[in-house]
Amino acid sequence: MFPRSCKPRISSTWRAASLLLPIILISLVLYLYPRSKSIASPSTADSGKGSGKVSLNLVMDGVIRINADFDEKNRNAAGNPLADYQPDAKEGHRITPDDSNLLDGSLSVIGAGKGKWRLIFPDKIKVWVEADSSVYEELDSSRTLKETEVPISLDFKVEGIRGSQLTGDVKILAEFVSAESGETYRDSAFLTVLETQFVLTFDDGPLPEKTEKILGALDSLYHNGQPIRAAFFQRAPKIQQHPELCRLVDEKGHLVFNRALELERRARKRTKAKDIEQNMLRWEEEIFRTLGKTPERMMRARYLKKGSRFEKEVEKTGTRICGGELTFDFRSSSEDKVKRMTAEILQGWNTRENPRLHPYPAILIFHEFPEVTYNHIGEILSYLQDLGFVLVSFDPDLIY
Repeated sequence: MFPRSCKPRISSTWRAASLLLPIILISLVLYLYPRSKSIASPSTADSGKGSGKVSLNLVMDGVIRINADFDEKNRNAAGNPLADYQPDAKEGHRITPDDSNLLDGSLSVIGAGKGKWRLIFPDKIKVWVEADSSVYEELDSSRTLKETEVPISLDFKVEGIRGSQLTGDVKILAEFVSAESGETYRDSAFLTVLETQFVLTFDDGPLPEKTEKILGALDSLYHNGQPIRAAFFQRAPKIQQHPELCRLVDEKGHLVFNRALELERRARKRTKAKDIEQNMLRWEEEIFRTLGKTPERMMRARYLKKGSRFEKEVEKTGTRICGGELTFDFRSSSEDKVKRMTAEILQGWNTRENPRLHPYPAILIFHEFPEVTYNHIGEILSYLQDLGFVLVSFDPDLIY
């Protein structure tokens, strides 16, 4: 027998060993179990053998406006680009690095060794890579480039050519394949391609020579292969004087609505529904006599004030009011002033911060009598299109 004094020491030793044994076994299992590969965030490895760490990072997030200068939707009925709409058609499309409608992006691959990289993106955008000082070459989507030394640092520009107003509607995927390990690393980024649409309306016609010039400028404008349709808010007395011009507007596919200017001149008097009804009936009679059909009941808003007593009286007659955005062409003798005014309207219509601020087209209000309009409407529209704004046909269901 062990001496009585030794028993506590032996019992204590066994207890300590029993506590250490599970720890030793767990450590042994963890040591022998295969370890998983460590891949730098935000990339992920899909396959291949272990290798040195590689970090792939794609930076690009924001909103870009479509560059209508290269928008394939705006072609004529034959499917050919419009001559005045594609100024770079003969020389090939080019971009300028300081274009505010372009979005900056970058791709970096940090590590060692060699590999292949590519960017994958939809046809709503174009990606341009700087080939030389301020000279950019278009990058094809999904093309795997030749083997390249790592690290890689690439700056590029993104151009919108078609789009919607849905947040995150475009995704760019960056991919790098390590030549040493065969591992694939990926990262992605999202952006919105902003498409701001607008329609055309013309007030106070028809007017000899002026109406014909406006119609001539609209003849060359198409959207989705179809001629652009504008809305002409014309006065009954003018239609009576120049019925052939009203017919010409209708024959070219544009819409004719009521411009009740005489009602607006009763600014300090309360216009009653019966007065509006009589005005509409006289106007409809003139239209039926001229065009042989009864038009839809629509009127230009009185001083563009919505929610007024006048509007409520108009609605009682089954007539809809069409508002819009004044271009103030009747106050401008300068083509440049009208260009700036219309551009400011459309730039604020849908913004980078709120791409769905107005999900319907802006209604631009021009007039037929100003010289700046009937002589320069074509140049004004080309300017707006070159800024990336999309001219579409007037839709009576999208008035406001």
